[in-house]
Amino acid sequence: MSPNILGLYVGAVASLIFLAFSYFSYKKVPALSQVAVVLLAWAGAIVGVHLGYFALTADDIALGNLADQRISIFLGALAVVWTAAESFFTSLKAVKP
Repeated sequence: MSPNILGLYVGAVASLIFLAFSYFSYKKVPALSQVAVVLLAWAGAIVGVHLGYFALTADDIALGNLADQRISIFLGALAVVWTAAESFFTSLKAVKP
């Protein structure tokens, strides 16, 4: 399964859990934008992890002209994962009363 599809599935499940958690814990339905942020954050985190892993483990032929940029690609993927996690936790904080 491609990481894009896996990320969307994980994001959709995380969004449903987020929706249920905020409703049953705080009796508050989050805004659609917050649910979308959760979905996209999880999808971005999954794809970012895959990209970072691929950048470090792929052979030079698979990376082509970017073979000498492995560390830069990995750091970019790490930034994507970090930003996704930050967005997710910000959405969690936003539903608290």
